[in-house]
Amino acid sequence: MLLMPRSASFWTILAGSLLAATVLYLLGAHSVPLWERDEPWYAECSREMLRSGDWVVPRFLGELRLEKPPIIYWCQLAAMKVEGDTPEAARFPSTVAAIAAVFLIAVAVRHFTGDRRALWTVFIFATSGIAIACAKFCITDAMLLMFVVIGQICLALMYAANLRGKTPPWWTVPAFWISLGLAGITKGPQPVGMHLMTLFVLLLFDIAQSGEGFGNKAAWKKQMRWWRHLHWRIGLPILFVVVAPWLIEIRLRSPGFITAVFEKAKMHLSQSMEGHGKPPGYHAMLIFGTFFPWSVFLPMTIATAWKNRRIDVIRFAMAATAGPWLMMEIVYTKLPFYVLPAFPGLAFLTADALVRCFRKQSHYLQRPIFKFAMIVWTVAALGLAAGPWFFLTLTRANQLPVGGFLAFSVAGILYAAVVLFWFYRKRFEVMAVFMGVGMAFMIAILYAAVFPNLNYIHLSKRLADDLIRLGAYGKDVPVAAVGYGEPGLAFYQGGGVYPPSDDLFLQNTPPADWPRWIVISNGPGTEEGENDWKDVPPDLKKLLTIRAEEKGLNYAHNGRIEDILVLEKNSPGK
Repeated sequence: MLLMPRSASFWTILAGSLLAATVLYLLGAHSVPLWERDEPWYAECSREMLRSGDWVVPRFLGELRLEKPPIIYWCQLAAMKVEGDTPEAARFPSTVAAIAAVFLIAVAVRHFTGDRRALWTVFIFATSGIAIACAKFCITDAMLLMFVVIGQICLALMYAANLRGKTPPWWTVPAFWISLGLAGITKGPQPVGMHLMTLFVLLLFDIAQSGEGFGNKAAWKKQMRWWRHLHWRIGLPILFVVVAPWLIEIRLRSPGFITAVFEKAKMHLSQSMEGHGKPPGYHAMLIFGTFFPWSVFLPMTIATAWKNRRIDVIRFAMAATAGPWLMMEIVYTKLPFYVLPAFPGLAFLTADALVRCFRKQSHYLQRPIFKFAMIVWTVAALGLAAGPWFFLTLTRANQLPVGGFLAFSVAGILYAAVVLFWFYRKRFEVMAVFMGVGMAFMIAILYAAVFPNLNYIHLSKRLADDLIRLGAYGKDVPVAAVGYGEPGLAFYQGGGVYPPSDDLFLQNTPPADWPRWIVISNGPGTEEGENDWKDVPPDLKKLLTIRAEEKGLNYAHNGRIEDILVLEKNSPGK
Protein backbone atom coordinates (compact mmCIF):
# COMPACT_ATOMS: atom_id res chain seq x y z
CA MET A 1 0.00 0.00 0.00
CA LEU A 2 1.03 3.60 -0.58
CA LEU A 3 -0.11 4.99 2.75
CA MET A 4 0.29 8.77 2.96
CA PRO A 5 -0.59 11.40 5.58
CA ARG A 6 -4.15 12.65 5.71
CA SER A 7 -5.00 16.34 5.32
CA ALA A 8 -7.88 18.22 6.88
CA SER A 9 -8.43 20.03 3.58
CA PHE A 10 -9.19 16.79 1.72
CA TRP A 11 -12.93 16.92 2.30
CA THR A 12 -13.11 20.62 1.42
CA ILE A 13 -11.29 20.09 -1.87
CA LEU A 14 -13.32 16.97 -2.64
CA ALA A 15 -16.62 18.76 -1.91
CA GLY A 16 -15.62 21.63 -4.19
CA SER A 17 -14.62 19.20 -6.93
CA LEU A 18 -17.89 17.28 -6.67
CA LEU A 19 -19.90 20.50 -6.76
CA ALA A 20 -18.04 21.73 -9.86
CA ALA A 21 -18.49 18.34 -11.55
CA THR A 22 -22.21 18.36 -10.76
CA VAL A 23 -22.65 21.81 -12.31
CA LEU A 24 -20.76 20.70 -15.42
CA TYR A 25 -22.70 17.45 -15.74
CA LEU A 26 -26.10 19.15 -15.35
CA LEU A 27 -25.29 22.01 -17.72
CA GLY A 28 -27.45 21.84 -20.83
CA ALA A 29 -29.61 18.98 -19.54
CA HIS A 30 -32.72 20.98 -20.48
CA SER A 31 -31.55 23.03 -23.45
CA VAL A 32 -29.71 20.28 -25.38
CA PRO A 33 -32.08 17.75 -27.01
CA LEU A 34 -31.89 14.06 -26.32
CA TRP A 35 -29.16 12.55 -28.46
CA GLU A 36 -30.49 10.12 -31.03
CA ARG A 37 -30.91 7.27 -30.82
CA ASP A 38 -30.28 5.75 -27.39
CA GLU A 39 -31.29 8.59 -25.09
CA PRO A 40 -34.89 8.87 -26.38
CA TRP A 41 -35.33 5.10 -26.21
CA TYR A 42 -34.52 5.13 -22.49
CA ALA A 43 -36.49 8.29 -21.76
CA GLU A 44 -39.65 7.17 -23.58
CA CYS A 45 -39.50 3.68 -22.05
CA SER A 46 -39.25 5.21 -18.57
CA ARG A 47 -42.17 7.52 -19.28
CA GLU A 48 -44.31 4.62 -20.49
CA MET A 49 -43.56 2.76 -17.27
CA LEU A 50 -44.60 5.82 -15.30
CA ARG A 51 -47.82 6.33 -17.26
CA SER A 52 -48.88 2.69 -17.25
CA GLY A 53 -47.96 1.98 -13.65
CA ASP A 54 -46.26 -1.22 -14.82
CA TRP A 55 -42.77 -1.01 -13.34
CA VAL A 56 -41.93 -4.59 -14.29
CA VAL A 57 -42.05 -4.90 -18.09
CA PRO A 58 -40.02 -2.31 -20.05
CA ARG A 59 -41.80 -1.18 -23.23
CA PHE A 60 -41.17 1.34 -25.99
CA LEU A 61 -44.31 2.51 -27.78
CA GLY A 62 -46.08 -0.55 -26.42
CA GLU A 63 -43.48 -3.04 -27.68
CA LEU A 64 -41.16 -4.99 -25.37
CA ARG A 65 -37.84 -3.24 -24.80
CA LEU A 66 -35.43 -6.17 -24.49
CA GLU A 67 -32.15 -4.29 -24.52
CA LYS A 68 -31.85 -3.54 -20.79
CA PRO A 69 -33.28 -4.65 -17.44
CA PRO A 70 -35.30 -2.12 -15.44
CA ILE A 71 -33.15 -0.25 -12.89
CA ILE A 72 -32.29 2.64 -15.19
CA TYR A 73 -35.98 2.98 -16.07
CA TRP A 74 -36.97 2.96 -12.40
CA CYS A 75 -34.51 5.73 -11.60
CA GLN A 76 -35.57 7.83 -14.57
CA LEU A 77 -39.29 7.45 -13.94
CA ALA A 78 -38.73 8.37 -10.28
CA ALA A 79 -37.07 11.59 -11.42
CA MET A 80 -39.88 12.17 -13.93
CA LYS A 81 -42.47 11.70 -11.20
CA VAL A 82 -40.89 14.60 -9.31
CA GLU A 83 -39.82 16.86 -12.17
CA GLY A 84 -42.06 15.84 -15.05
CA ASP A 85 -41.29 13.83 -18.18
CA THR A 86 -38.50 16.10 -19.38
CA PRO A 87 -35.02 15.42 -20.78
CA GLU A 88 -33.37 16.80 -17.65
CA ALA A 89 -35.39 14.43 -15.47
CA ALA A 90 -34.33 11.48 -17.64
CA ARG A 91 -30.68 12.55 -17.42
CA PHE A 92 -30.63 13.33 -13.70
CA PRO A 93 -30.05 9.73 -12.48
CA SER A 94 -26.95 9.43 -14.66
CA THR A 95 -25.50 12.58 -13.11
CA VAL A 96 -26.24 11.36 -9.58
CA ALA A 97 -24.73 7.93 -10.31
CA ALA A 98 -21.59 9.46 -11.83
CA ILE A 99 -21.08 11.81 -8.88
CA ALA A 100 -21.65 8.93 -6.44
CA ALA A 101 -19.06 6.86 -8.30
CA VAL A 102 -16.54 9.72 -8.15
CA PHE A 103 -17.12 10.08 -4.41
CA LEU A 104 -16.66 6.34 -3.81
CA ILE A 105 -13.49 6.33 -5.90
CA ALA A 106 -12.09 9.22 -3.85
CA VAL A 107 -12.81 7.53 -0.51
CA ALA A 108 -11.40 4.18 -1.64
CA VAL A 109 -8.20 5.59 -3.16
CA ARG A 110 -7.66 7.74 -0.08
CA HIS A 111 -7.94 4.64 2.11
CA PHE A 112 -5.24 2.85 0.13
CA THR A 113 -2.88 5.65 -0.92
CA GLY A 114 -3.63 8.94 0.81
CA ASP A 115 -5.07 12.31 -0.11
CA ARG A 116 -2.97 13.45 -3.03
CA ARG A 117 -3.46 10.43 -5.24
CA ALA A 118 -7.15 10.29 -4.32
CA LEU A 119 -7.79 13.90 -5.36
CA TRP A 120 -5.81 13.53 -8.56
CA THR A 121 -7.63 10.29 -9.37
CA VAL A 122 -11.08 11.86 -9.13
CA PHE A 123 -9.93 14.98 -10.96
CA ILE A 124 -8.55 12.91 -13.84
CA PHE A 125 -11.57 10.62 -14.00
CA ALA A 126 -14.21 13.34 -13.63
CA THR A 127 -12.70 15.50 -16.40
CA SER A 128 -12.05 12.70 -18.90
CA GLY A 129 -14.18 12.76 -22.02
CA ILE A 130 -15.95 9.45 -21.42
CA ALA A 131 -16.85 10.25 -17.80
CA ILE A 132 -18.32 13.65 -18.71
CA ALA A 133 -20.38 12.11 -21.50
CA CYS A 134 -21.72 9.24 -19.39
CA ALA A 135 -22.80 11.69 -16.67
CA LYS A 136 -24.74 13.79 -19.19
CA PHE A 137 -26.54 11.00 -21.10
CA CYS A 138 -29.67 9.19 -19.92
CA ILE A 139 -28.32 5.71 -20.62
CA THR A 140 -27.30 2.82 -18.35
CA ASP A 141 -23.55 3.30 -18.22
CA ALA A 142 -23.21 5.75 -15.32
CA MET A 143 -25.52 3.59 -13.21
CA LEU A 144 -23.57 0.47 -14.11
CA LEU A 145 -20.32 2.29 -13.31
CA MET A 146 -21.49 3.07 -9.79
CA PHE A 147 -22.39 -0.54 -9.03
CA VAL A 148 -19.21 -1.95 -10.61
CA VAL A 149 -17.09 0.55 -8.62
CA ILE A 150 -18.74 -0.67 -5.39
CA GLY A 151 -17.93 -4.25 -6.34
CA GLN A 152 -14.33 -3.41 -7.23
CA ILE A 153 -13.83 -1.57 -3.93
CA CYS A 154 -15.08 -4.63 -2.04
CA LEU A 155 -12.73 -6.89 -3.99
CA ALA A 156 -9.82 -4.53 -3.31
CA LEU A 157 -10.50 -4.55 0.44
CA MET A 158 -10.74 -8.36 0.47
CA TYR A 159 -7.53 -8.65 -1.54
CA ALA A 160 -5.59 -6.21 0.65
CA ALA A 161 -6.80 -7.84 3.88
CA ASN A 162 -5.73 -11.27 2.68
CA LEU A 163 -2.22 -10.05 1.82
CA ARG A 164 -1.85 -8.83 5.41
CA GLY A 165 -3.37 -11.88 7.01
CA LYS A 166 -6.41 -9.95 8.20
CA THR A 167 -10.14 -10.31 7.81
CA PRO A 168 -11.82 -7.82 5.47
CA PRO A 169 -14.60 -5.61 6.85
CA TRP A 170 -17.79 -7.63 7.40
CA TRP A 171 -19.81 -5.43 5.08
CA THR A 172 -17.72 -6.19 1.99
CA VAL A 173 -19.49 -9.50 1.37
CA PRO A 174 -23.10 -8.21 1.32
CA ALA A 175 -22.02 -5.00 -0.44
CA PHE A 176 -20.28 -6.94 -3.21
CA TRP A 177 -23.16 -9.31 -3.88
CA ILE A 178 -25.84 -6.65 -3.60
CA SER A 179 -23.92 -4.39 -6.02
CA LEU A 180 -23.48 -7.32 -8.40
CA GLY A 181 -27.21 -8.01 -8.32
CA LEU A 182 -28.07 -4.37 -8.90
CA ALA A 183 -25.53 -4.19 -11.73
CA GLY A 184 -27.15 -7.27 -13.24
CA ILE A 185 -30.61 -5.72 -13.31
CA THR A 186 -29.05 -2.58 -14.72
CA LYS A 187 -27.27 -4.09 -17.72
CA GLY A 188 -27.60 -7.87 -17.65
CA PRO A 189 -24.80 -10.44 -17.31
CA GLN A 190 -21.90 -8.18 -18.40
CA PRO A 191 -20.94 -7.09 -14.83
CA VAL A 192 -20.40 -10.73 -13.85
CA GLY A 193 -17.98 -11.07 -16.75
CA MET A 194 -16.20 -7.84 -15.77
CA HIS A 195 -15.58 -9.01 -12.20
CA LEU A 196 -14.55 -12.50 -13.28
CA MET A 197 -12.13 -11.09 -15.82
CA THR A 198 -10.71 -8.74 -13.17
CA LEU A 199 -10.13 -11.69 -10.83
CA PHE A 200 -8.51 -13.71 -13.62
CA VAL A 201 -6.14 -10.92 -14.68
CA LEU A 202 -5.21 -10.26 -11.06
CA LEU A 203 -4.53 -13.96 -10.61
CA LEU A 204 -2.12 -13.89 -13.55
CA PHE A 205 -0.35 -10.83 -12.14
CA ASP A 206 -0.05 -12.44 -8.70
CA ILE A 207 1.38 -15.68 -10.04
CA ALA A 208 3.86 -13.76 -12.19
CA GLN A 209 4.83 -11.61 -9.20
CA SER A 210 5.32 -14.65 -6.97
CA GLY A 211 7.83 -16.12 -9.41
CA GLU A 212 6.41 -19.63 -8.89
CA GLY A 213 5.57 -20.11 -12.56
CA PHE A 214 2.30 -20.58 -14.42
CA GLY A 215 2.84 -24.32 -14.65
CA ASN A 216 2.79 -24.71 -10.86
CA LYS A 217 -0.72 -25.87 -9.81
CA ALA A 218 0.04 -25.11 -6.18
CA ALA A 219 0.78 -21.51 -7.08
CA TRP A 220 -2.61 -21.16 -8.74
CA LYS A 221 -4.38 -22.55 -5.68
CA LYS A 222 -2.36 -20.35 -3.36
CA GLN A 223 -3.11 -17.15 -5.26
CA MET A 224 -6.80 -18.03 -5.54
CA ARG A 225 -7.14 -18.68 -1.83
CA TRP A 226 -8.27 -15.17 -1.03
CA TRP A 227 -11.36 -15.70 -3.18
CA ARG A 228 -12.83 -17.47 -0.15
CA HIS A 229 -13.50 -13.99 1.28
CA LEU A 230 -16.29 -13.70 -1.29
CA HIS A 231 -18.20 -16.30 0.77
CA TRP A 232 -20.07 -17.77 -2.18
CA ARG A 233 -22.47 -19.73 0.04
CA ILE A 234 -23.63 -16.50 1.63
CA GLY A 235 -23.25 -14.31 -1.45
CA LEU A 236 -25.25 -16.35 -3.94
CA PRO A 237 -28.40 -16.30 -1.78
CA ILE A 238 -27.95 -12.52 -1.37
CA LEU A 239 -27.64 -12.20 -5.14
CA PHE A 240 -30.79 -14.27 -5.56
CA VAL A 241 -32.74 -12.10 -3.10
CA VAL A 242 -31.72 -8.97 -5.05
CA VAL A 243 -32.63 -10.19 -8.54
CA ALA A 244 -35.39 -12.73 -7.85
CA PRO A 245 -38.34 -10.37 -7.23
CA TRP A 246 -38.05 -8.76 -10.64
CA LEU A 247 -37.20 -12.04 -12.39
CA ILE A 248 -40.27 -13.70 -10.91
CA GLU A 249 -42.57 -10.81 -11.78
CA ILE A 250 -41.26 -10.49 -15.33
CA ARG A 251 -41.64 -14.25 -15.76
CA LEU A 252 -45.28 -14.03 -14.70
CA ARG A 253 -46.16 -10.96 -16.79
CA SER A 254 -44.01 -11.59 -19.88
CA PRO A 255 -42.86 -15.24 -19.94
CA GLY A 256 -40.44 -14.88 -22.85
CA PHE A 257 -38.73 -11.70 -21.67
CA ILE A 258 -35.80 -13.23 -19.73
CA THR A 259 -35.05 -15.71 -22.50
CA ALA A 260 -35.06 -12.89 -25.02
CA VAL A 261 -32.76 -10.74 -22.85
CA PHE A 262 -30.19 -13.52 -22.58
CA GLU A 263 -30.52 -14.17 -26.29
CA LYS A 264 -29.80 -10.47 -26.89
CA ALA A 265 -26.73 -10.68 -24.63
CA LYS A 266 -25.54 -13.74 -26.56
CA MET A 267 -26.03 -11.90 -29.84
CA HIS A 268 -23.98 -8.95 -28.51
CA LEU A 269 -21.09 -11.37 -28.01
CA SER A 270 -21.01 -12.64 -31.57
CA GLN A 271 -23.04 -10.32 -33.83
CA SER A 272 -23.28 -6.72 -34.87
CA MET A 273 -26.31 -5.30 -33.10
CA GLU A 274 -27.80 -2.18 -34.72
CA GLY A 275 -24.66 -1.75 -36.80
CA HIS A 276 -22.31 -1.52 -33.80
CA GLY A 277 -20.22 -4.60 -34.50
CA LYS A 278 -16.50 -3.88 -34.15
CA PRO A 279 -13.40 -6.12 -34.02
CA PRO A 280 -11.17 -6.45 -30.93
CA GLY A 281 -9.03 -3.34 -30.48
CA TYR A 282 -11.91 -0.95 -31.14
CA HIS A 283 -11.83 0.54 -27.63
CA ALA A 284 -8.03 0.80 -27.72
CA MET A 285 -8.28 2.79 -30.96
CA LEU A 286 -10.68 5.23 -29.29
CA ILE A 287 -8.67 5.69 -26.10
CA PHE A 288 -7.03 8.96 -27.18
CA GLY A 289 -10.48 10.51 -27.44
CA THR A 290 -12.32 8.76 -24.63
CA PHE A 291 -9.55 9.47 -22.10
CA PHE A 292 -8.78 12.94 -23.44
CA PRO A 293 -7.12 15.14 -22.18
CA TRP A 294 -5.25 12.59 -20.05
CA SER A 295 -4.48 10.17 -22.88
CA VAL A 296 -1.19 11.97 -23.50
CA PHE A 297 0.07 10.35 -20.28
CA LEU A 298 -0.91 6.79 -21.26
CA PRO A 299 2.61 5.58 -22.22
CA MET A 300 3.93 6.93 -18.92
CA THR A 301 0.99 5.41 -17.03
CA ILE A 302 1.51 1.94 -18.50
CA ALA A 303 5.27 2.00 -18.00
CA THR A 304 5.04 3.30 -14.42
CA ALA A 305 2.34 0.80 -13.45
CA TRP A 306 4.32 -2.12 -14.83
CA LYS A 307 7.47 -0.94 -13.09
CA ASN A 308 5.66 -0.77 -9.74
CA ARG A 309 3.49 -3.86 -10.14
CA ARG A 310 5.01 -5.30 -6.95
CA ILE A 311 2.81 -2.84 -5.00
CA ASP A 312 -0.50 -4.53 -4.32
CA VAL A 313 -2.74 -1.51 -4.94
CA ILE A 314 -1.02 -0.87 -8.29
CA ARG A 315 -1.42 -4.52 -9.23
CA PHE A 316 -5.09 -4.49 -8.33
CA ALA A 317 -5.70 -1.26 -10.28
CA MET A 318 -4.03 -2.83 -13.31
CA ALA A 319 -6.40 -5.80 -13.09
CA ALA A 320 -9.43 -3.56 -12.46
CA THR A 321 -8.53 -1.70 -15.64
CA ALA A 322 -7.60 -4.64 -17.83
CA GLY A 323 -10.44 -6.94 -16.70
CA PRO A 324 -13.47 -4.89 -17.84
CA TRP A 325 -11.50 -3.68 -20.86
CA LEU A 326 -10.68 -7.17 -22.12
CA MET A 327 -14.22 -8.32 -21.39
CA MET A 328 -15.73 -5.64 -23.61
CA GLU A 329 -13.11 -6.06 -26.34
CA ILE A 330 -14.22 -9.68 -26.62
CA VAL A 331 -17.85 -8.66 -27.05
CA TYR A 332 -18.45 -8.07 -30.78
CA THR A 333 -21.09 -5.36 -30.41
CA LYS A 334 -19.25 -2.28 -29.14
CA LEU A 335 -20.00 1.31 -28.18
CA PRO A 336 -17.46 3.68 -26.60
CA PHE A 337 -19.23 3.66 -23.19
CA TYR A 338 -18.93 -0.10 -22.77
CA VAL A 339 -15.44 0.13 -21.24
CA LEU A 340 -16.34 2.90 -18.79
CA PRO A 341 -15.88 0.64 -15.69
CA ALA A 342 -12.20 0.28 -16.66
CA PHE A 343 -11.55 4.02 -16.37
CA PRO A 344 -11.49 4.46 -12.55
CA GLY A 345 -8.52 2.07 -12.37
CA LEU A 346 -6.88 3.80 -15.33
CA ALA A 347 -7.41 7.22 -13.69
CA PHE A 348 -5.75 5.98 -10.51
CA LEU A 349 -2.76 4.58 -12.38
CA THR A 350 -2.41 7.89 -14.24
CA ALA A 351 -2.66 9.82 -10.96
CA ASP A 352 -0.01 7.62 -9.39
CA ALA A 353 2.36 8.14 -12.33
CA LEU A 354 1.81 11.92 -12.24
CA VAL A 355 2.33 12.19 -8.49
CA ARG A 356 5.65 10.37 -8.88
CA CYS A 357 6.65 12.94 -11.50
CA PHE A 358 5.53 15.85 -9.31
CA ARG A 359 7.69 14.47 -6.50
CA LYS A 360 10.69 14.05 -8.83
CA GLN A 361 10.55 10.27 -8.37
CA SER A 362 10.16 9.99 -12.14
CA HIS A 363 11.49 12.21 -14.92
CA TYR A 364 9.31 10.93 -17.73
CA LEU A 365 7.70 14.34 -18.33
CA GLN A 366 11.10 15.83 -19.09
CA ARG A 367 12.08 13.25 -21.69
CA PRO A 368 12.19 14.15 -25.41
CA ILE A 369 9.53 11.54 -26.16
CA PHE A 370 7.05 13.39 -23.97
CA LYS A 371 7.80 16.65 -25.78
CA PHE A 372 6.74 14.92 -28.98
CA ALA A 373 3.63 13.58 -27.21
CA MET A 374 2.75 17.12 -26.11
CA ILE A 375 3.03 18.36 -29.68
CA VAL A 376 0.56 15.65 -30.73
CA TRP A 377 -1.72 16.61 -27.82
CA THR A 378 -1.57 20.29 -28.79
CA VAL A 379 -2.48 19.51 -32.39
CA ALA A 380 -5.41 17.41 -31.13
CA ALA A 381 -6.58 20.26 -28.86
CA LEU A 382 -6.39 22.71 -31.74
CA GLY A 383 -8.27 20.23 -33.93
CA LEU A 384 -10.95 20.08 -31.24
CA ALA A 385 -11.13 23.87 -31.29
CA ALA A 386 -11.59 23.82 -35.07
CA GLY A 387 -14.23 21.07 -34.92
CA PRO A 388 -17.31 23.30 -35.34
CA TRP A 389 -15.94 24.77 -38.56
CA PHE A 390 -15.42 21.30 -40.01
CA PHE A 391 -19.11 20.71 -39.31
CA LEU A 392 -19.92 23.89 -41.21
CA THR A 393 -17.83 22.74 -44.17
CA LEU A 394 -19.27 19.23 -44.27
CA THR A 395 -22.92 20.20 -43.97
CA ARG A 396 -22.93 23.55 -45.79
CA ALA A 397 -25.46 24.46 -43.15
CA ASN A 398 -26.83 27.87 -42.35
CA GLN A 399 -28.31 29.46 -39.24
CA LEU A 400 -25.51 28.03 -37.14
CA PRO A 401 -24.44 29.45 -33.73
CA VAL A 402 -21.40 31.27 -35.11
CA GLY A 403 -20.92 33.11 -31.81
CA GLY A 404 -20.76 29.82 -29.94
CA PHE A 405 -18.40 28.41 -32.55
CA LEU A 406 -16.07 31.40 -32.12
CA ALA A 407 -16.17 31.15 -28.33
CA PHE A 408 -15.37 27.44 -28.49
CA SER A 409 -12.51 27.92 -30.95
CA VAL A 410 -10.94 30.82 -29.05
CA ALA A 411 -11.23 28.85 -25.79
CA GLY A 412 -9.63 25.84 -27.46
CA ILE A 413 -6.69 27.88 -28.74
CA LEU A 414 -6.17 29.43 -25.30
CA TYR A 415 -6.50 26.00 -23.71
CA ALA A 416 -3.75 24.52 -25.85
CA ALA A 417 -1.54 27.61 -25.40
CA VAL A 418 -1.83 27.72 -21.59
CA VAL A 419 -1.13 24.01 -21.17
CA LEU A 420 1.85 24.24 -23.52
CA PHE A 421 3.14 27.33 -21.67
CA TRP A 422 3.24 25.56 -18.31
CA PHE A 423 4.76 22.49 -19.92
CA TYR A 424 7.72 24.48 -21.24
CA ARG A 425 8.02 26.19 -17.86
CA LYS A 426 8.28 22.65 -16.40
CA ARG A 427 5.46 23.40 -13.97
CA PHE A 428 3.92 20.03 -14.60
CA GLU A 429 1.41 20.05 -11.76
CA VAL A 430 0.02 23.41 -12.88
CA MET A 431 -0.04 22.08 -16.45
CA ALA A 432 -2.11 19.10 -15.36
CA VAL A 433 -4.56 21.30 -13.46
CA PHE A 434 -5.14 23.40 -16.55
CA MET A 435 -5.58 20.25 -18.63
CA GLY A 436 -8.56 19.15 -16.55
CA VAL A 437 -10.04 22.59 -15.93
CA GLY A 438 -9.66 23.50 -19.61
CA MET A 439 -11.43 20.32 -20.69
CA ALA A 440 -14.34 21.10 -18.36
CA PHE A 441 -14.49 24.67 -19.68
CA MET A 442 -14.58 23.48 -23.29
CA ILE A 443 -17.46 21.11 -22.54
CA ALA A 444 -19.27 23.91 -20.71
CA ILE A 445 -19.07 26.14 -23.80
CA LEU A 446 -20.40 23.33 -25.98
CA TYR A 447 -23.42 22.80 -23.74
CA ALA A 448 -24.05 26.48 -23.00
CA ALA A 449 -23.41 28.21 -26.34
CA VAL A 450 -23.14 25.63 -29.15
CA PHE A 451 -25.46 22.63 -28.76
CA PRO A 452 -28.54 24.58 -27.54
CA ASN A 453 -28.38 26.74 -30.68
CA LEU A 454 -27.35 24.05 -33.18
CA ASN A 455 -30.75 23.53 -34.78
CA TYR A 456 -29.61 20.62 -36.91
CA ILE A 457 -29.48 18.36 -33.86
CA HIS A 458 -32.90 19.58 -32.67
CA LEU A 459 -34.79 18.04 -35.59
CA SER A 460 -36.99 15.69 -33.55
CA LYS A 461 -37.81 18.44 -31.07
CA ARG A 462 -38.71 20.93 -33.83
CA LEU A 463 -40.90 18.38 -35.62
CA ALA A 464 -42.64 17.53 -32.36
CA ASP A 465 -43.19 21.23 -31.67
CA ASP A 466 -44.84 21.52 -35.09
CA LEU A 467 -47.10 18.56 -34.35
CA ILE A 468 -48.02 19.92 -30.93
CA ARG A 469 -48.77 23.33 -32.44
CA LEU A 470 -51.07 21.63 -34.91
CA GLY A 471 -52.84 19.73 -32.12
CA ALA A 472 -51.16 16.32 -32.57
CA TYR A 473 -49.86 15.71 -29.05
CA GLY A 474 -49.87 12.64 -26.87
CA LYS A 475 -49.93 8.89 -27.06
CA ASP A 476 -53.60 8.90 -28.10
CA VAL A 477 -52.84 10.87 -31.29
CA PRO A 478 -51.18 8.46 -33.75
CA VAL A 479 -48.51 9.85 -36.05
CA ALA A 480 -46.85 7.72 -38.74
CA ALA A 481 -43.13 8.46 -39.22
CA VAL A 482 -42.13 7.37 -42.75
CA GLY A 483 -38.42 7.52 -43.58
CA TYR A 484 -37.73 9.19 -40.24
CA GLY A 485 -37.27 6.64 -37.49
CA GLU A 486 -35.73 8.70 -34.72
CA PRO A 487 -37.17 7.76 -31.30
CA GLY A 488 -36.70 11.35 -30.13
CA LEU A 489 -39.75 12.36 -32.14
CA ALA A 490 -41.91 9.93 -30.18
CA PHE A 491 -40.63 11.25 -26.85
CA TYR A 492 -41.11 14.93 -27.62
CA GLN A 493 -44.51 14.39 -29.30
CA GLY A 494 -45.80 12.55 -26.25
CA GLY A 495 -45.61 8.89 -27.27
CA GLY A 496 -47.93 8.70 -30.28
CA VAL A 497 -45.38 8.44 -33.10
CA TYR A 498 -44.78 5.02 -34.59
CA PRO A 499 -42.58 3.99 -37.54
CA PRO A 500 -44.62 1.87 -40.00
CA SER A 501 -43.21 -1.59 -40.64
CA ASP A 502 -43.77 -1.11 -44.38
CA ASP A 503 -41.15 1.15 -46.00
CA LEU A 504 -43.72 2.02 -48.69
CA PHE A 505 -46.44 2.83 -46.19
CA LEU A 506 -48.32 5.41 -48.23
CA GLN A 507 -48.24 3.34 -51.42
CA ASN A 508 -49.20 0.03 -49.81
CA THR A 509 -51.74 1.20 -47.23
CA PRO A 510 -55.29 2.25 -48.14
CA PRO A 511 -55.70 5.98 -47.47
CA ALA A 512 -58.60 5.19 -45.16
CA ASP A 513 -56.10 3.47 -42.86
CA TRP A 514 -53.64 6.36 -42.77
CA PRO A 515 -53.52 8.31 -39.53
CA ARG A 516 -54.39 11.98 -39.72
CA TRP A 517 -50.76 12.99 -39.18
CA ILE A 518 -47.72 11.74 -41.07
CA VAL A 519 -44.07 12.72 -40.85
CA ILE A 520 -42.06 11.85 -43.95
CA SER A 521 -38.56 12.42 -45.28
CA ASN A 522 -38.18 14.75 -48.22
CA GLY A 523 -34.55 13.72 -48.65
CA PRO A 524 -32.66 12.40 -51.66
CA GLY A 525 -34.03 8.86 -51.44
CA THR A 526 -31.02 7.31 -53.13
CA GLU A 527 -31.13 3.96 -51.33
CA GLU A 528 -33.34 1.16 -52.61
CA GLY A 529 -36.53 0.82 -50.62
CA GLU A 530 -36.45 4.35 -49.18
CA ASN A 531 -39.80 6.08 -49.18
CA ASP A 532 -39.35 9.83 -49.59
CA TRP A 533 -42.04 12.35 -50.36
CA LYS A 534 -40.78 12.78 -53.91
CA ASP A 535 -41.41 9.05 -54.54
CA VAL A 536 -45.07 9.21 -53.53
CA PRO A 537 -47.40 9.07 -56.57
CA PRO A 538 -49.21 12.35 -57.40
CA ASP A 539 -52.68 10.86 -56.84
CA LEU A 540 -51.71 10.05 -53.25
CA LYS A 541 -50.03 13.39 -52.68
CA LYS A 542 -53.36 15.08 -53.44
CA LEU A 543 -54.80 13.43 -50.35
CA LEU A 544 -52.25 15.12 -48.10
CA THR A 545 -51.38 18.69 -47.16
CA ILE A 546 -47.91 19.82 -46.10
CA ARG A 547 -48.35 21.60 -42.77
CA ALA A 548 -44.70 22.10 -41.74
CA GLU A 549 -41.17 21.49 -42.96
CA GLU A 550 -37.94 21.19 -40.98
CA LYS A 551 -34.35 20.53 -41.95
CA GLY A 552 -31.79 18.72 -39.86
CA LEU A 553 -29.79 15.61 -39.06
CA ASN A 554 -31.51 12.31 -39.87
CA TYR A 555 -29.35 9.85 -37.97
CA ALA A 556 -31.26 6.83 -39.24
CA HIS A 557 -30.37 7.79 -42.83
CA ASN A 558 -26.61 7.56 -42.23
CA GLY A 559 -26.49 10.95 -40.56
CA ARG A 560 -27.67 12.88 -43.60
CA ILE A 561 -29.01 16.43 -43.53
CA GLU A 562 -32.56 16.12 -44.81
CA ASP A 563 -35.84 17.99 -45.13
CA ILE A 564 -38.64 16.38 -43.14
CA LEU A 565 -42.29 17.20 -43.80
CA VAL A 566 -45.27 17.17 -41.46
CA LEU A 567 -48.37 16.10 -43.44
CA GLU A 568 -52.05 16.17 -42.58
CA LYS A 569 -54.51 13.86 -44.28
CA ASN A 570 -57.18 15.85 -46.02
CA SER A 571 -60.69 15.50 -44.70
CA PRO A 572 -63.20 13.68 -46.98
CA GLY A 573 -64.38 15.78 -49.87
CA LYS A 574 -61.51 18.24 -49.66
